[in-house]
Amino acid sequence: MKILRILIIITGILIGLWLGLYVMLYGGICQIIDGINPLNAKDIALGVIRILFCEIGFIPFWLGFIVASTIEE
Repeated sequence: MKILRILIIITGILIGLWLGLYVMLYGGICQIIDGINPLNAKDIALGVIRILFCEIGFIPFWLGFIVASTIEE
């Protein structure tokens, strides 16, 4: 059971980092840079929204700890 807990925590950390940092933060910055064109104001706005809400990507990080703590031996 301890191995299962550790695997769940590690999985939650990896998914949270990937989603929060790579998809939301890095992806938002790239979307802003790609949208630097007066005709692509939508891309700039969506990039800013992704950057502002990049904390939401860390939900799997916390869910991994919560699920692992509820597993009984």
